[in-house]
Amino acid sequence: MDSPADPPRRGRKPKSLSAAPKIGKQQSALGSTKSTGTGFQLLSGQTSLKLPAENIISGNHGSIHEDEQDAPETQSSESGNAAKSITTLSLPAARQEGDAQRGPEEFKAVNPAPPRLAWKTMVRPAPAPSALKVACCLLMYFLVHTVCLIQGTFMECQPDGNISHRFHRSCASLIRGQVYCPHCGEEASHAKEVTIPKPDCVTAVPTAAVPAHKRDTALMDRAKVDSVTVGGAIDPAKESLESVLNALEDGKYKKFKLPPKQLYFSAKRGELQRILHMLVEGVDPNLRMYSEKRKTPLHCAAEEGHKEICHILVQAGANLDMCDAEQRTPLIYACENNHLETVKYLLKAGASTGHKDMRGSTCLHLAARGGHTGVLQYLVSMPSIDVNCKDDGGWAPLTWATENMNLEQMKMLISVGADVQIRDKEENVCLHWAAFSGCDEIAQLLLDKRSDLHAVNIHGDSPLHIAVRQNQLDCVMLFLSRGVDVNLKNKDGETPLDCCSINSKMWTILNTNKKLTDARRDVSRGYEDVPVTCVNGVDHEPCPSNFKYVPENCFTSQVNIDENITHLQHCSCKDDCASSSCICGQLSMRCWYDKDGRLLKEICRDDPPFLFECNHACSCWRTCRNRVIQNGLRVRLQVFRTERKGWGVRALQDIHEGTFVCEFAGEIISDGEAHVREYDSYMFNLDNKVGEVYCIDAQFYGNVSRFMNHLCEPNLFPARVFTKHQDMRFPRIALYASKAIQAGDELGFDYGDPYWQIKKKYFRCQCGSAKCRYSETILGQNHADSLVQDNLCRDTASFILSPRC
Repeated sequence: MDSPADPPRRGRKPKSLSAAPKIGKQQSALGSTKSTGTGFQLLSGQTSLKLPAENIISGNHGSIHEDEQDAPETQSSESGNAAKSITTLSLPAARQEGDAQRGPEEFKAVNPAPPRLAWKTMVRPAPAPSALKVACCLLMYFLVHTVCLIQGTFMECQPDGNISHRFHRSCASLIRGQVYCPHCGEEASHAKEVTIPKPDCVTAVPTAAVPAHKRDTALMDRAKVDSVTVGGAIDPAKESLESVLNALEDGKYKKFKLPPKQLYFSAKRGELQRILHMLVEGVDPNLRMYSEKRKTPLHCAAEEGHKEICHILVQAGANLDMCDAEQRTPLIYACENNHLETVKYLLKAGASTGHKDMRGSTCLHLAARGGHTGVLQYLVSMPSIDVNCKDDGGWAPLTWATENMNLEQMKMLISVGADVQIRDKEENVCLHWAAFSGCDEIAQLLLDKRSDLHAVNIHGDSPLHIAVRQNQLDCVMLFLSRGVDVNLKNKDGETPLDCCSINSKMWTILNTNKKLTDARRDVSRGYEDVPVTCVNGVDHEPCPSNFKYVPENCFTSQVNIDENITHLQHCSCKDDCASSSCICGQLSMRCWYDKDGRLLKEICRDDPPFLFECNHACSCWRTCRNRVIQNGLRVRLQVFRTERKGWGVRALQDIHEGTFVCEFAGEIISDGEAHVREYDSYMFNLDNKVGEVYCIDAQFYGNVSRFMNHLCEPNLFPARVFTKHQDMRFPRIALYASKAIQAGDELGFDYGDPYWQIKKKYFRCQCGSAKCRYSETILGQNHADSLVQDNLCRDTASFILSPRC
């Protein structure tokens, strides 16, 4: 026996097996060696070690006694081997001084060999473990490729973290208070206790008709035939699950010895019975495959659309919202691959609809991007879904549907509240993407839903710029018919005409339109800071030019107005005039503007108070909040031709409630002059209580407000405001938004009952409102009621008509 002081030698032969192969010739196949701190050499790369058991273990070795016993044959579910042999061997080890002699021990290992169970036993004194023991290739083969102990409770030793082997607790060596593994000699105080249950001895159904070398393929084919693919009703098919449970109860699959990762591949292939068997055996349903982006079996089943497998995994405890390496949930995969039934099941099982992947996309984004209308329709029916959620690029589901030119999906999303004005990170609206893709039907839908035709992105490009640059003629013609501004410049100073080749068909169309619209592109002729365009898509009536555009009130006769600056009441505020100490605010009872220059909601709409804005005698900044209408027009408006009311005015942008829209400006005339003039449709009574009564006549001098029609349900209301002077006879009439106004809405205010007392004899209201008070139907009904009342009362008293200017 070697001395403990002798260094370990790799070339030594096992004393017990004279026919064992030499180690020196197999070193390259076994891999490199790893040395521990105590000199113990452990072979690495053992997982690639493939030594033929028939050549290593033989029954004709010296000092080995063979006691062969017959054992019942068993059938392996995967390899098809008919039997296994259990081999017992003992290997030499170095002895240390003071080690007590130990009794005979035997080491058992399971090694595949057909077709009998042979017990080969060698009895000899087992040496005590040593830290200097050499692990020969034969020992390493049996430690790696065999299960040394097949049932009971054992201690599991892992000398380097990759190799594990087991030993009985009573077999451990106790040297100087330290516990050592009887196999490798390593210190085993940290060994884990494991329990291996007794294997079930139920015999599987014989397959006599299948040759031994084809049994594995036959079993796999049978599993594929028995597995159930997803489809049909929302709930998993009862018949399929019952057949699987019956197969398990019959014991057909109890002998499968599958690795845990097989659960992932079986979920991908739809092998329901095999999955159920593995779950019964205790495989974790949330097992991650790190080589497959950290997906779980539920990810695979949802991606392939295996609804029944999803149900089995969820019932086994699979996490519905577990994310893979790309932060995707099983629901996201089901939506992306258009598996509607699987989507329905996962949502009913409680999957979250708001989870985002690494790109910020939700399941709704992926359904819209893939054009999966059925999945999209089901998702938008969920109460928790957000149809306007954005991904990391700022794209909403409606943006994806627009870019993919899916008209049906767009109608569906808009019907459930999708915002057509939503912008991405580059400030593009959906109309930009419709122009880019060239789908005029989608562009028409967006315009009908009040999308802004003049919206610009961060580059200053309008949808017309995009359509011209992409040579989308249909979209260009549509935009031109909607009155688009062909002179709008982007940040590079380019008009749409500059974005196409000279003398091309696109250039000719734009140039012709430009010549036709230059004269009427701005009704104000530059007097307003915001151009007021004029379009006619109804008839051939030219843009009105029979008046002089004035941004403020004017006089055509001598009128004395007190504009003496020393007579003005003014404030000395150092802030933005929001405090109660502001003199101008006190004149108005308070400052009625908020920080955005909008009227507060508390103000009376039917009879608003006089508003005194800060004037040029005040000490406050010109930018204080109490200066609004003196800043002029700030809202984009358009004069357009209506079907039955002549010219009208509409908003080209969304307007918040309380926003100043425009001033009713015109020629200030006296009440006497108003009665002399024949045409009084453009008059507005100033309704001053002091001195002579005056009116504003916008027939010959006026601004954009002269084209505003009467609305029985108005979206504007007037208020009297004083800015440059405080002469109570001549207030300025400001029109404010009485409610939120969307782009494309016609603007109008209530002309009042005195106006209609006169005008109803000549025409009827054409506002089209359900609450219209002066339509043909309502006036006819009122006339019939008055005749009945006259017949009842027979009152001959006369009355005096006092029309209001």
